[in-house]
Amino acid sequence: MSDVDRGGIVGRVFRWVATPGAGIFLLGATLAFAVLGASEQIGLAVRTMKQDNVIRVKGVAEVDVSSDRASWWGTVRASAATLPEAYLELEKSMGALKAFVTSRGISPDLVLVGSVDIAKQYTRDEKGNATNTIERYLLSQSLGLTSPNVLVVRDLANESTGLIKQGVEVESGTPIFKVSTIEKTKLELLEKATANAYERAQTLARGSGSGVGSLVSAAQGVYQIVARGSTSSSDYGEYDTGAIEKTARVVVTLEYAVR
Repeated sequence: MSDVDRGGIVGRVFRWVATPGAGIFLLGATLAFAVLGASEQIGLAVRTMKQDNVIRVKGVAEVDVSSDRASWWGTVRASAATLPEAYLELEKSMGALKAFVTSRGISPDLVLVGSVDIAKQYTRDEKGNATNTIERYLLSQSLGLTSPNVLVVRDLANESTGLIKQGVEVESGTPIFKVSTIEKTKLELLEKATANAYERAQTLARGSGSGVGSLVSAAQGVYQIVARGSTSSSDYGEYDTGAIEKTARVVVTLEYAVR
């Protein structure tokens, strides 16, 4: 060792180690670090044992439901060379659509009529470019309703375009069918799905010679309402509004302690 080393940091370290009590301090520090490392390993083993000593199961429940609310919108259109003429034509068409809807048993109080939309059609020059001259006024107006009589709404949505034979330019929207008891149905399904998961946990435990202990964790999966007979599934849930007859389905994930 050089004179520089003996007089520098390395030299001071060697002289400190040679002092009485330094060895005992180093031994204690080494033991302390060893205990800390062992404690961490023991904690990890305990956590792993706790994680492994559970049964994780999924529970599924479903029930058939029927829509009890239906909504629909229909739109009439009219056009003429002048705005007053177009509006008179639109009034006739809307009157015919209203009469058709109420003739099917829909109360006038349930019928909503939207505002009139006005568009303009301009003439074009010999090159096909639009000019500033108005050729026709294009008017449209929508009529909507919501009713508990879903079958009537379905039929009028399908048959309203028959007014075209009377010279009424009408466009029928797609009816929307919903279930008003969604939350009640959801709670019932959660209870059934939980019972289903517990039965599966018991089956798995018996097969391994164990028993099912207390509930460790519970998580609800997606809640889906699909068309009756559909096998469609989504990670984000699904709510079909196109079918009257539907199936509500829920999935839960439960973890039970093993004893």
